[in-house]
Amino acid sequence: MKSWRRQKQRFILMIIGALLISGGLSTLIGLSETNKGTVINSLQKKWAASYDIVVRPKETKSITEENNLFDPNYLSGISGGISVEDYEKIKNIQDVDIAAPISMIGFTGYGVIFKSLDIKEPGIYRVTNTSTDHNGLEEGKEIEEFYFSRGIHEEPDQEVVDKYGFVGFSALSDYTRVLLAAIDPVEEARLVGLDQAMVPLEGEKNYFSESDIVSSIDLSKSPGPIKINAMETTFPVILSNRSFINQTINFKIEKLDIPYKEVSEKQKALEEIEKNGGAKYLKTFPATNTESFTYNSDEAHRVMIENFLGIDTKTGKKKPMDEELVVDYRSILGEKTGPLTYKTITSPFPDRWTNAFEVIPYKGESIVKEVSTYRKPQITEKSLLKNPRLNPIFIGFFDPGKLNILQDPENELPMETYKAPIANLVLNEKGEPLNPPRSINPTSNMYGFMLQSPSMLTTIEAAQQILGESPISAIRIKVKGVEGLGDESQDKLESVASEIERITGLKTDITLGSSPQPLLINIPKVNSDESLGWIEQPWIKIGASINIFNETKVGYTGIILCNILVAIIYVFSTSLVSFLSRKQEFAVLLAIGWKPKQLKKLLLVESLLIGAIITVITLLAQLGFSFSGNFSIIDSLLLTVFVMMIYLIGPLFPMRLINKIHPSQVMRAGEISVTAKRVFGTHGLWSIVLNSVLGRLPRNAASILAIALPTSLLILFIYVTFRLKGVLYTSWLGQYVSMEVGTQHYIAVAVSLLISILTTSEILYQNINERRNEISLLKALGWKNKHVRSMVLLEGAVIGLIGGVIGGILSLLIISFMYGPLPVSELWLPLITCLSPIIVGILGGWLPSRMAMKTEPMEGMKGISGSFPSEKSYFIG
Repeated sequence: MKSWRRQKQRFILMIIGALLISGGLSTLIGLSETNKGTVINSLQKKWAASYDIVVRPKETKSITEENNLFDPNYLSGISGGISVEDYEKIKNIQDVDIAAPISMIGFTGYGVIFKSLDIKEPGIYRVTNTSTDHNGLEEGKEIEEFYFSRGIHEEPDQEVVDKYGFVGFSALSDYTRVLLAAIDPVEEARLVGLDQAMVPLEGEKNYFSESDIVSSIDLSKSPGPIKINAMETTFPVILSNRSFINQTINFKIEKLDIPYKEVSEKQKALEEIEKNGGAKYLKTFPATNTESFTYNSDEAHRVMIENFLGIDTKTGKKKPMDEELVVDYRSILGEKTGPLTYKTITSPFPDRWTNAFEVIPYKGESIVKEVSTYRKPQITEKSLLKNPRLNPIFIGFFDPGKLNILQDPENELPMETYKAPIANLVLNEKGEPLNPPRSINPTSNMYGFMLQSPSMLTTIEAAQQILGESPISAIRIKVKGVEGLGDESQDKLESVASEIERITGLKTDITLGSSPQPLLINIPKVNSDESLGWIEQPWIKIGASINIFNETKVGYTGIILCNILVAIIYVFSTSLVSFLSRKQEFAVLLAIGWKPKQLKKLLLVESLLIGAIITVITLLAQLGFSFSGNFSIIDSLLLTVFVMMIYLIGPLFPMRLINKIHPSQVMRAGEISVTAKRVFGTHGLWSIVLNSVLGRLPRNAASILAIALPTSLLILFIYVTFRLKGVLYTSWLGQYVSMEVGTQHYIAVAVSLLISILTTSEILYQNINERRNEISLLKALGWKNKHVRSMVLLEGAVIGLIGGVIGGILSLLIISFMYGPLPVSELWLPLITCLSPIIVGILGGWLPSRMAMKTEPMEGMKGISGSFPSEKSYFIG
């Protein structure tokens, strides 16, 4: 205490530094919690799935999973494999809140009647039905041509069909293919709110209920001329009110230029047609009176719903149905869904797309000719007489836009059941960039690269009767008590996932904390189709968000540790200066019998006492804010630990120096008898400055390091702010980070730089004390106060410059590691930023320069053995 009273100015300086350390750490700890919450909210808002875990059959593992990457909408490519028994086991696990299964039953098709035709004029007509799939790149066309007659054979039997090629034709109709899937209605309602997304119907129930009937009959036991060895299942169905494909259907009706009014003309024409090959002969005739009708896939989907339900899709009210528009609901399950197969290839642009894959086309036979087969056909039965028969009972339709899932295609995870996948063609087949990229859409092709999402839903009970005891493709899990990202949530998810794998042997993937990752996919040549080129598609990176969360948490902790390290350097500097300025005093105490251990204890107690005083003041201040709800016991404990740790570590090295003090030093004239090492010959101001800085380099290294650390962070943050628009878009693992460099980061740097100023002041203060003889001699030789001030400020500037250079190199290494080498054109950024540490050094030298200016020329004749009255004028102008 007596030492502090003798050196009141330095004591005040230490208190200011201690308050700055405590206040800065208190602010940063609070901001770290805020930053943690911001990152969690941002990640969850940007990348969210409706479920925490997905369970799937073990055999569905793909080569892409070696990098934790999953094909978007990969669930649509899984056809069964999980038993109902395993599903029940999973539902009974204690921490499982929701277990929503989905079964991709397969593709089926229905006739859609657009318009009745009332053609009465006698004649032979040609109908050309052209279905065009628009995938965004090319148009895949299916063309069907047939003929019908008016005036005779309007409803032909098989003999007429064989002779003349006529078919019955009374309405514009087409065949639409849909993907049928099964769910658990109760669990799906809890998971995504499917029951709330149903469109209200007039006087009808519109969602699944326990009264729904699921039954099967064996058609092989039914009488009839054709033996069908299959089961027909009756089951409830709901439909999506949206189509997931972009298709146009065109009907062109032409009257052939053949005389066909009189009975004789008809007879003659029929004889000629039969004689010359029927439909083949009719192709040769020109046509007149052409009429065309065009519909799109949305219209086709709307008409299908209205045909099935007799409901106006816009109002939900019943509408009168034309008897000719009524269709038979029964259909055949022809194909199950199949996965894509990939192989790893080298990315043509690895800087932008680290990972690249190529689709391996299927080269075998398929039941549908002339289509691109990227998926292996999953035919239920080779004979259509053995394929499962479907008899759906339509009870309602739902709006996917009202489901409780993310609707923003830029942010959603591309693994939802109710949305079509997206992709962009970015490179042509030669690997040349396309500008602008072209969007790609799914098509009606069952074997295509991009599958449509299921638009028809039934129950798991129905799927079990159609497919057997293992109909479930995947189970989507929500876990109790998991509300967001975090270590506790991750541990719980891993525990539940392990339990599921243990009791079922199935594969689990934790989807909470996953993120979309752009991937490059090469679509090669298949069948007669040419290569599409390279597409960019948002895939699923399992665990990326939780890794990002952990990294940003560690990264912000690193900023706090940087501040702690700078604070430790400051406390070290104050302890070192205290030791050096009292070295003669300690020598006297040793001479009268004090032990080195007692002197060490003295330094440590002084340091801890300051730390304790500041901690109490800070805790009282925080307690004052507790009435506003901002007080945190954990934050306060952390602050106490950090501050006391700083003031415990800081004096350790100066305490070791006590062992080098000998009692005989009390006889020496001057506190410091050893002069600084001279590196250069003394020829002027700059040589004096460089000798002072480099000659005391071990001591000045504390100031240099204290300046270098925050400078490196400052350069990184400024680079991100101005070069990357403020978004730190990559983490240590190279993932996208939704973390903006903002005020809290610059506050951290500012706190560190302020502490650096105090550290520099402490070191330069002691340097000036040791050089009082030198300064008095320079003033005796004619130096003015402005020369002395310039010398000290230049020393501070040189220390700042060295710290800035080291900090700049460190920041360049960090930037290169995270983003690649910094372009030469961007080097101006760290160079300009290096002005900040120079300013810090100059500010740190300002107070010591004031003390140096007070040195009188006569002091050189006194030595420096006595007490320093100049200490009392340290802060006096």
